Amino acid sequence: MKIKKPATENERVLATFLLVFIVYFGLDSLTSLLLTEEDISLLRYRLTLSFIAGIAAGALFYLWAKPDDVEEKKDKSYAILERALSDDEALLIEIIRENEGITQDSLRFRTGFSKSKVSALLLNLEKKGIITRERLGRTYKVFIADWIKK
Repeated sequence: MKIKKPATENERVLATFLLVFIVYFGLDSLTSLLLTEEDISLLRYRLTLSFIAGIAAGALFYLWAKPDDVEEKKDKSYAILERALSDDEALLIEIIRENEGITQDSLRFRTGFSKSKVSALLLNLEKKGIITRERLGRTYKVFIADWIKK
């Protein structure tokens, strides 16, 4: 059975608190079963040790449940995407990614491509659903599609 990490930070914090209390009360109950009436003087130590063990278990779980680096995953997905595109398309995607909302004219100046080449490449990328364009006067602002950013 594989244990799935919590999906959100709220789930992670809630699961950590639940684990702290489960460990605390579990250890407290276990030690109360093992200790006799004569060892009641150890009650304070028993509660302290149970609480420390619960906090330690919660801290370890919290660190273990830390989500994977999202930026690293994004970089990998962009690398895969760029391999599937032509060199010119990959160059455009890289520039758009670094300058979200860049205009089509700015892309032309940064790449040195002709106006028609930039327009054709962007149209092709838009048909593939990789970018979206937003009209801005006589030009377009270019964005990476939302499904790629995730």
